[in-house]
Amino acid sequence: MNNGIPLIRKLVIVGAGLIGGSLALALRHVGAVGEIVGVGRSRVNLDKAMEAGAIDRVASELVDVAQDADMIVLATPVNTINHYLHELSADPPKDAIITDVGSVKQDIMLTARQCLKEQYRNFVPGHPIAGRERSGIDAASAGLFQNHNVVLTPDGDTDSEAIETVRKMWLVTGASIILMDRLEHDAVLSLTSHLPHILAYAMMDYLANDAKSERCYRMTAGGFYDFTRTASSDPEMWKDISIMNKDSLMKDIRRFQSRLEDIAMMIQNGEGSSLEKLFKDARQARSLVAEKRSPGE
Repeated sequence: MNNGIPLIRKLVIVGAGLIGGSLALALRHVGAVGEIVGVGRSRVNLDKAMEAGAIDRVASELVDVAQDADMIVLATPVNTINHYLHELSADPPKDAIITDVGSVKQDIMLTARQCLKEQYRNFVPGHPIAGRERSGIDAASAGLFQNHNVVLTPDGDTDSEAIETVRKMWLVTGASIILMDRLEHDAVLSLTSHLPHILAYAMMDYLANDAKSERCYRMTAGGFYDFTRTASSDPEMWKDISIMNKDSLMKDIRRFQSRLEDIAMMIQNGEGSSLEKLFKDARQARSLVAEKRSPGE
């Protein structure tokens, strides 16, 4: 982008779906990228990405296009990210910066260190806090990351220039950058994303297996629909996230179960004042979420 030179000469997007496709479109929109190569399991989705202008060409294997890439973005579900890291292990690219978009960082970073060896220094773990319940290139948008946070979790072995390049890449999409420790990231995302998805799936499973389910389907109002919105997310992806972040997630599930038991006892014992105070405190916390969730906070 300086003197007409793009920030990224050759970008390889592995998984040109919602996140990968949106990143490609955003970078292309601001002229921050030269050639974009798409890699993925679904040729149909990759062909759609070409039609949408998100990628210029398709490669069947990541190893075929990795060595001369400037940037490789692993934008697949978390378990598949590890698959591609293992694919690179036979011949890790010498100069390419590698980053990912996974919602779990500890597991992926351990795999990256094992697979990339000395080239681990060029791996910059990332996670854009943006998404929709719809997936695939059809849901992609150049503006998806505007006013959203992207978390980067490099460690002491990560090359500082690689970090800066990935930071600039996300900044030009309109995102803000937060640097975090990988364990802190996984603990925070367990509470703010992974547990809420589990609760939404559990609520829908509970309703679907109730004898009154058919009647209930017709009686759900906006609150129920909003609360269970994330149960429309990709089940395979969330199965992998749940297992890969099980240490943090199990702690939160157990703590939530305990808190739910406390609330159940308040209701059972008719403790109206305690219940009302809890509801007031929760409402106040909800207003703080709306206030604090803007980028940069």
